[in-house]
Amino acid sequence: MISKILSYGLVLSVVTTAACSNFKLSDASSGPGKEATRKIASTDQSIRSIDFSNFTYPRTTDLTEPGKRQGSFTLKNGDLPDIPGQVGMSLHSIVYADVTGDRVEDAIVVLEVDTTNGTAIPHAVYIYTLRNKQPQLLWSFDTGDRADGGLRNIFADQGDLVVELYGKGKVLSTDLYADDGTRAQTPYPYYFTQTRYKWDGTEFEQKGAPVIQSDSKNYGSPVMPLPRH
Repeated sequence: MISKILSYGLVLSVVTTAACSNFKLSDASSGPGKEATRKIASTDQSIRSIDFSNFTYPRTTDLTEPGKRQGSFTLKNGDLPDIPGQVGMSLHSIVYADVTGDRVEDAIVVLEVDTTNGTAIPHAVYIYTLRNKQPQLLWSFDTGDRADGGLRNIFADQGDLVVELYGKGKVLSTDLYADDGTRAQTPYPYYFTQTRYKWDGTEFEQKGAPVIQSDSKNYGSPVMPLPRH
């Protein structure tokens, strides 16, 4: 099973994965900081005016030649069908929050990657802001499968970007499928790793050490809102 999921990693890496603890361009989300987010005015020129369910996203890895960057894909009514040579994508959720500290909402778009040839459930995350009335991609990354670094939550809290991935010690830019020492335990333990990032004006910097927490209710599924389409 693990080898099968690992093989998907080359095919499903449809977004740029950060190479170190510093990430170019932006921060994200909703969660503990959502009350402050509600105070940010939404206008016709806000990021909320962008229809992300009918939107063209950059594909940073050629699915037929892993590592080769080219092309894009377009969701229609929140979906991209799975066709030969191209994995399917579907809109999972959109979280609005100020992730750059300018008191203007940004959009965190979570897409579910459809793997019809297996049971893996990875996600792709795109973070957009609005500049000159046009959406600009700030950061994008893909997550692992359920307990192997699967996306649990992403939100803004007290000026920080918080990313939660299922598993112990699962942090972006590391091997999300590495054995975290819990696979042999029965029943399977419920853990997630929370990592904070600080936007310094040009890139994300990891803030402090990741924190491992337990979750007795959720298992490998995002806790963000359900699809809006």
